[in-house]
Amino acid sequence: MGPKPAVALAVLCIASSGLVACSDAQTRPSTPDPADQVAPAPTPAPSPEPSDAHAADAGETSGEEIAAPDVLPAAPDGTPMLACDAGPDEMSCIPGGAFIRGADEGPEHARPRAEIWLQTFWIDRNEVTYAQYKACEKAGACPKSGPQYLDFDRPQQPVNGVSWFDARAYCVAQGKRLPTESEWEKAARGTDGRTYPWGEEEATCELAIIKTKELGRGCGVKKAGEKPDTGRVWEIGSRPPTQYGLYDMAGNSFEWVNDWYSSSYAECGDACFGVNPRGPCDGEDDCTTHKHKVVRGGSWYWGPDRAMTYFRRPHVPRNEPFHHFGFRCAADLEQASRIVMVRAADSDLAGPSE
Repeated sequence: MGPKPAVALAVLCIASSGLVACSDAQTRPSTPDPADQVAPAPTPAPSPEPSDAHAADAGETSGEEIAAPDVLPAAPDGTPMLACDAGPDEMSCIPGGAFIRGADEGPEHARPRAEIWLQTFWIDRNEVTYAQYKACEKAGACPKSGPQYLDFDRPQQPVNGVSWFDARAYCVAQGKRLPTESEWEKAARGTDGRTYPWGEEEATCELAIIKTKELGRGCGVKKAGEKPDTGRVWEIGSRPPTQYGLYDMAGNSFEWVNDWYSSSYAECGDACFGVNPRGPCDGEDDCTTHKHKVVRGGSWYWGPDRAMTYFRRPHVPRNEPFHHFGFRCAADLEQASRIVMVRAADSDLAGPSE
């Protein structure tokens, strides 16, 4: 999936009255460049290109992809679950309904296992790329941000090193938003509560871009070394997709989600259960009781345990100290429909292509 034209960013912000203004997105604090955190400049470790089989997968979805049902049952509180409608080509629709979140046998922060109901939503098939984020910067809709290591700035690598504020600004500029923590987990687990996006088999380099458990080095690295040259992010879509046609939900880059972090769902209480939970403080910016946001999905730097669908990690939203976090965007049905309409209007204004 290539980057979208930068011109669409400004159009979305102007044309969509229901969106947060672009000027607001631009004033969000971004990741600073601390003087005491000078980026090292190692010789990039060699990494092979994805295999032919995986490269072929990058533009396709799995044969077991889930078909979205036309009729969905209502939530226990009576909330109607809406069917998938038109949405952007680069996103997958996740049908509303119940799913199992968390794991009683997992780490404390993932407990307890519980049934959660979510409204239908859309989510990006891929992590946002370096090229896409830089196009947003150029359009003036995103703060300047990005990686601090060499060989992390290829156009189709996931952008990394961004703060939570940077990630939100990008999604708002596209007419989207960050997914909630529960939305992200449902998208990763599919319909059957998988431990990993592909099933119960532990993560390996054939399935995800991680640090190998046996050798203690990143996928594709021939020799063990000191950080950060123990690996790197790979171009998006190099591994097989999930049931919903999503790529890199395990490994490659940890992904910011919208929620504030609680040490467990039990500690969070009612705000983390029921229908469409948004976490502590209902996900609002003003949350004096919590200091960290959540990242999900594991990364190139960590082993298979952090690639589990229910693994949660806290970090300060300004991304200090610096970590190679990325993100993908989500959209509710109204946002997705609006994006489709705006893009259609842009196409009509542009006229037929030569």
